[in-house]
Amino acid sequence: MIRGWKVVLKGFLICIVFINGCERKDQPEDYVARVNDEYLTLEMIIERLDESHGMNEVMIREYVNQWLTTEMLFQEARRRGLDRDDRVLKPLRDVRRHLAINALLEEEVYTENYPEVTDEQVEAYFEEHTDEFTADAPIVEISYVLFEQRTAATVFRNAVVQGTDWDTALDNILYNESHAENVIQIGERYYYRERDLYPLEIWRAARQLGAGGVSFPVATSDGFYIVRHHRTIQTGNPYPIDYVSNEIRERLVIEQRQERYEQLLLDLRRRYPIDIMFDGQPIEDVVQ
Repeated sequence: MIRGWKVVLKGFLICIVFINGCERKDQPEDYVARVNDEYLTLEMIIERLDESHGMNEVMIREYVNQWLTTEMLFQEARRRGLDRDDRVLKPLRDVRRHLAINALLEEEVYTENYPEVTDEQVEAYFEEHTDEFTADAPIVEISYVLFEQRTAATVFRNAVVQGTDWDTALDNILYNESHAENVIQIGERYYYRERDLYPLEIWRAARQLGAGGVSFPVATSDGFYIVRHHRTIQTGNPYPIDYVSNEIRERLVIEQRQERYEQLLLDLRRRYPIDIMFDGQPIEDVVQ
């Protein structure tokens, strides 16, 4: 692919090489364009253009023209000393300052090896903040299996209703050559809001079932669903802890990072003298 583009590029961009002058001792062996001692190579073009969408002559010409324009403008700005002008250097200093601070925080706070959050910590946090974890809309905990044909769905449902464990009945279906190919999708036991369930018929079926109930085959454009309802959490009721455990773990990690950040500031206050002046008079240190 690259070799093919080398031939194309040499064919219609060779004129740019002649326009920009004769060879120089330090020039790359295979370059496409040059402005003074700055060179644009074929490898640079391939690296910067998105080859996954294909490259054509128009795209390459546009890129080369853009590079030539940008390089000429920069070299002229540099000739006038504008690359050393404070209008340029001050923003660069600010950017460098922020990047250095971000690197420090990344090193000292965000990549710190914190102790793993335990289940006991999750439970304690949940008990202390139960009022923060109440349902703002109903959620259902369900399992489901999507079948291509109603017959296989009915066989599975009848097995479960007659007392076969859900997982055992599913294994029996999957090991049955005449029915296994009808299984399109399996939904493990999980919590869903109405907006998370598609098609809507699954939500309606789940809401009509009592705890432990198993639906009749639910016909949809995708196939036939068998839904098992485990429980419903109504609006205003506390979420079950397993529904919010990941969120709690994230909160606890954030708390650990905040504590590490505050400790870092405390250590730095001890290391670097701080004076705060107002109208020429020292005032109380207000940096927290």
